[in-house]
Amino acid sequence: MSRYLSMLKQDRRLVAYSTGNFGKNLLLGSFDVSLLFLLTDVLGVAPSRVSVLMLAVLVADLALDLGAGLLATWAQNHGIGYRLLISLGALPCAVAFALIYSMPLLGVRDLPVLAGVIILFRATYAVIDVPHNSLLARVASDSRARGRVSGYRTVFSSMAGVIIATIFAPMVVAADHQEPARLLSQLGVVGGLLFCGVMLFAAWSSQEVCDGWQRQRRDWSRMVFLPKLDRLFGAIALVALITGFATPVFLKMMLYLATYVLHQPDLTSTVLLVLTLCQLAGAALWITLVPSHDKPTLLAASHGVLICGLVLFLLAGGNRWLLMGAIAVIGVACAGVFMLPWSILADIIDFAEFRHGERRETAAFATILVILKAGGMASVAVIGWTLAQLGYVPGVTQTGGVVRSMQWIAFGVPVLGSLIAILTLRRLAVGHCMHARVVRANQARSRLLVVELSPTASSRKIR
Repeated sequence: MSRYLSMLKQDRRLVAYSTGNFGKNLLLGSFDVSLLFLLTDVLGVAPSRVSVLMLAVLVADLALDLGAGLLATWAQNHGIGYRLLISLGALPCAVAFALIYSMPLLGVRDLPVLAGVIILFRATYAVIDVPHNSLLARVASDSRARGRVSGYRTVFSSMAGVIIATIFAPMVVAADHQEPARLLSQLGVVGGLLFCGVMLFAAWSSQEVCDGWQRQRRDWSRMVFLPKLDRLFGAIALVALITGFATPVFLKMMLYLATYVLHQPDLTSTVLLVLTLCQLAGAALWITLVPSHDKPTLLAASHGVLICGLVLFLLAGGNRWLLMGAIAVIGVACAGVFMLPWSILADIIDFAEFRHGERRETAAFATILVILKAGGMASVAVIGWTLAQLGYVPGVTQTGGVVRSMQWIAFGVPVLGSLIAILTLRRLAVGHCMHARVVRANQARSRLLVVELSPTASSRKIR
C-alpha cells in the first residue's frame, strides 16, 4: 500500500491531469445515458424524429472532432497551448450541457432548436476533448509514465460511470412528475458546474514537461487535418477501429442477451455496475504491470483476457455467479483494452516525429477520436440491420435461430476483433526501450534546431 501511495505522490501532476477524464465522462456519459429519455419521455418528441436527429448529430460530431483538432493545432502554434484552450472552453461546454437539461423548463420543443443546442454541446465538448487527450503526449515523455497516466484516466472515467449509474440516471428516470423540468435543470447546472471545476483544476494543475517540443520550427500558415500516415499509425488506427466497433458489441447486446437468451432482464443493471467496478480494479492491475512490460504486449494480453471472459460468459448458462465472475474478468480486460491505446498513440507520435521531422499530435488524437466514434456508430447500425434481417421482433419470444444469431453477434464480433488486435500488436515494435531512444534523438534534433535558429548562430553564418 505504501508503494502505491508513494507512486501517487510522485505522479501527483499526472493524476491531476487525469481528473479531467472524470469531468469529461460525467458530462458525456450523462448525455449518452439520458438524452433519448429526455427527448422522448420528457419533451415528447416522436421516436422517428429523434432517430433522424441523432443521426445528424453523430455525423456532425465526426466533423467537429476534426475541426477541434485544427483549432487545437492553431492554438498551439499561436502560443495559446492546450491547457489554456481547455480552460477557455470549460465554461461554454458547461453552459451548453446545462442548457440541454433546461429545455423542458424553458418549454422548448422545436426540433431545429433542440438540434442546435445538442450540436453546440458536442462542439464545445470537442474543443475540450481533443486538447485534453493531446495533452497526454506532453504531460509525460516517458513511455512507462504515459502508461500510468492512461490508467489514472481510466480510474477517473470509471468513477464518473459509477456516479452516473447510481445517482444521475436514477434521478433522471425517477424525476417527480409534478416538477420534472426543474429537477432536470438543476441536474444540468450541478453537472456543468462540477465539470467546469474539474476541468479547470486538471488544466492548471497538470504540467507540460516536454518543453523542448515548443522550440521546433513552425509554419504558422500551414494547418493539417491528418497525421502522417505510416505503418505505426495504421496499426494503432486499426486497433482503435476494433476498440470502437468490435469490443463494445457485447455490452450493446447485453440487454438482448439478458432478456431473450438468459431470460433475466434485471441482470443488465447489475452487469453494468460490476463491470464498472472491475474496470477500476483492472486499471490498478495494468498500471502495476506497465513498468515491467511493453504496452503493446499488455494491450494484446488484455484482449486475450477479454476473449477468456467472453468464452466464460458464453459457457456460464444461467448460473448468476459464473456470469458475474465472467463479467469481472471482462471488466478487468476492458480497463486495459480502453486505456492502453491512448498512451501507445502518444508514443507513436514521437516515432512519427523521429521519422518525418514534424509533430502532428492534435491531428493524430482527433483522427483516432473520429475512428472510435465512427466505429461505435457503425456497430449500432450493423447490430440494428442484422437483427432486422434475422427477423427479430421486440417484446416476443424469439426463435432459436434469432437467439443463436444474437449470441454469434455478441460474442463472435468482439472475439474476432480481439484476435485481429492481438495479431496487429505482435508486430508493433514501440516498446519502452525503443521509445526512450527515439525521445532522446528527438530532443537532440530539437537542440540542434535551436542552435541553428539562434541569433548568434545566424550572425556567425553571415560573417
